[in-house]
Amino acid sequence: MRQFTKMTGRVIVIEDNIIYSDFVCRLLESKGFNCVATSTCNNARKLFSKMQEDDIVLADLRLPDGDGISLLEELRKQGRNNPYIVMTDYDELPTAVRSMKSGADDYISKTLIEANLFPLLKTLWKRMERHDTPIHERQSAAFREIDRKIRLVAQTNMSALILGESGTGKEHIAEKIHARSKRAGKPYVSVDCGLLSKELAASALFGHEKGAFTGAENKKQGFWEEAAGGTLFLDEIGNLPIEVQQMLLRALESKMYRPTGGSKDKRADIRIIAATNEDLQSAIVEKRFRQDLFHRIKEYTLNIPPLRECREDIMPLAEFFLNLANEEFEKQVKGFDAEARKRLLAYTWNGNVRELKRVVRMAVLHTEGDTVTADTLELDETTLAADTSLALNDMEKKQIIHALEQANGNRKLAATLLGIGRTTLYNKIRLYGIKYKEKDTITVGQEQVARLRRSNQAAGLSGSNPKGFE
Repeated sequence: MRQFTKMTGRVIVIEDNIIYSDFVCRLLESKGFNCVATSTCNNARKLFSKMQEDDIVLADLRLPDGDGISLLEELRKQGRNNPYIVMTDYDELPTAVRSMKSGADDYISKTLIEANLFPLLKTLWKRMERHDTPIHERQSAAFREIDRKIRLVAQTNMSALILGESGTGKEHIAEKIHARSKRAGKPYVSVDCGLLSKELAASALFGHEKGAFTGAENKKQGFWEEAAGGTLFLDEIGNLPIEVQQMLLRALESKMYRPTGGSKDKRADIRIIAATNEDLQSAIVEKRFRQDLFHRIKEYTLNIPPLRECREDIMPLAEFFLNLANEEFEKQVKGFDAEARKRLLAYTWNGNVRELKRVVRMAVLHTEGDTVTADTLELDETTLAADTSLALNDMEKKQIIHALEQANGNRKLAATLLGIGRTTLYNKIRLYGIKYKEKDTITVGQEQVARLRRSNQAAGLSGSNPKGFE
């Protein structure tokens, strides 16, 4: 009887040993998987170009024209997040670490493939089924690195601490870690610690017995028991009362906890993912957060940058939220006009991705035609003006640095290239705190200045008093 009759995707087997490749494919087909095999990196790339979202890759480590990890890195750079398993004869930890760092979902020894492959494929398949709703994967350099780190830490049992401003998507990151972990089939429980009162926080986390306190008319299961075997996400963990922090530390270290009013300890294996937008180091100094708990939950730390530092993500996210809003409001808005795009890109987004989603959702609701216009964007004009000023200042600073580099640190030549006076340049250097080392004085002719100006114009620098310079 086949175990995977619902599986529609393929398993792409990349293995240069034809006999072993045939053996693996027959195993896969006996369990209901569609299988396609190749023996080289070049042919694998051709298969990748036609890859479907539910395809899974099973790749040998060593291939005639490359290796499986290099192929994986190429695949991830293309923005493809298909499950990827590395198999090898060399059952060594360094190989496993290298494959996981590159974004592999798992690592399997060929000697154990009959026993371990199918449970692993089943887990990956169920994970894809659970996440078949559209999710936008951010493609900025910062988030590609975060995604790599998520894949790396997900396969471990390490506690993770996610740091970032409100609205940056910390819970979404936690969900991705759980979904890619070996606990994916177990519960994922999310708790907003900011909503737990000081009096009831312990009960909420660890449960209570009947009669444990006034109003405890029945026995109650806590979040800890609910998440047994899985992942407990503690958002804004800095809000936990200090007494409950001590209970949490004990539960993490001993895997034992005691419900409020109980007389016996209970056992539960929980993975903790915590998040905060607070400076926990300051909270430790102020005696509001335990230092030992801090070190216990930060076995692995992910810093999520604010949206204003990942501006290449703004429009792809805006278009993603536009499509979600179209489905919600049953509309067919196609996109943003030029002015709307300009305003979205210029805005600081102090509320980060959460604010962007709200603004786009409301804009789609208010849009009568098929294009979002600037007047439908509910943006704080004060913030927008400040953002534009900051953007211009940043551009001006970059222009000065570029001119100084072109002039080998010679301020006179840099001022000439920028089309401003030396006094203005000196003032700007002090204003922006630009550090540079002035090289030996050089003699520059008019032709060389003209040539540098033409080069700068091609790079986006004006040769005669660029906008913003005075």
